[in-house]
Amino acid sequence: MRVGIFETTHFEGAYPVIKCFDNGANEITIFCYEESYRQFQHLFEGQMEKFSWVVKSQQDSKYKFIYRIYKETKSRKLDLLYLNTISDNFIFYAWILRFLKGVRVVLTIHSINNFFWKLPSLNLRAVVRSVGKKQLIKQVNEFNVVAITLVGYLRTKLAASKTIYTVPGAVYEQRKRELKPSENKKISRIVVPGVIDARRRNYQDVLKLAELINKTGMRISITLLGGLNKEFGSGIIESIKNSPHTADLKYYTAPVVDQPEFDREMDDADIVLLPATVQTYILDGIYEEYGVTQSTGTLFDIVKHAKPFFAPRNLRVDPFLEKSCLRYDSVDEILEIIQALEESPDVWQDLQQKAKIASTHYTIEAVRKRNPGLFENA
Repeated sequence: MRVGIFETTHFEGAYPVIKCFDNGANEITIFCYEESYRQFQHLFEGQMEKFSWVVKSQQDSKYKFIYRIYKETKSRKLDLLYLNTISDNFIFYAWILRFLKGVRVVLTIHSINNFFWKLPSLNLRAVVRSVGKKQLIKQVNEFNVVAITLVGYLRTKLAASKTIYTVPGAVYEQRKRELKPSENKKISRIVVPGVIDARRRNYQDVLKLAELINKTGMRISITLLGGLNKEFGSGIIESIKNSPHTADLKYYTAPVVDQPEFDREMDDADIVLLPATVQTYILDGIYEEYGVTQSTGTLFDIVKHAKPFFAPRNLRVDPFLEKSCLRYDSVDEILEIIQALEESPDVWQDLQQKAKIASTHYTIEAVRKRNPGLFENA
């Protein structure tokens, strides 16, 4: 099968799609932006030549690249075009799909309400975006969401004849630097993965936890493991700088953390903190709910690196992950759990083992098995 996979910025989310289609028989063409291509070089080190690459340079316009996707899809006679992220120019994508007769198209929807809600607006650009999304949905018959918990909600928005897959934002592969539970006696390193963005995560809880840990005298570091969104993250960095109790709180100010650095930090972490802002407004002022209408990418960092994690009690996660998830209602409760685990090393090691078992539900083979209509030849 000849497969084309398109990605703009979610390079880490396209990786599992590529891996699941890479069965040794499929011919895979990857369409991506230059920034993502750089990260793919890290992710597929030594394997880049296995795939054909069509890369948008920074000099190329988005419109030109969309047309190039159309031309390459026709000339390469692709059987399937997998659109993993579309965040703009919806009407142009819908237009090219009209002329790709006979090509199967799969579209990943990251934020469901953003695709289906129409807010009253006199702004011409907003109206065009809304029309474009509607046309795109009309042209596509097969969809993907990255979390199982999103399927039910998306089903209410689509015609019964349309198909929904669940290819997650990561696959689990045994990592070279992965620690065995017996090697890791207690919590000393906490990570908060994801772009530093106040719309997505409650960083005030992170700062409060750092202060509480500091007061107990425990030697535990916290790392904000993600690039900085200057518009919605700069205030968080200022709060850290102005706090006298956050000496062990590490952060990055670059827009992207390169994949090798990100993976090292995740591998070395003991546990993940996922302080999701469950109910939020991110794109176009449209309401979204994590775990229902969109998924946080942090869950897939957890899967990839087989880590136990803290999550708010009202955040829905895939059933496979529940046994390695520590629920909390308050920051004080997080501290209490950490202290309890320090006193119960057997419980802590058991939790780490449960995280590894949870991740085995996200191997390449497991993902293919859950999506037979998509990977029937893989």
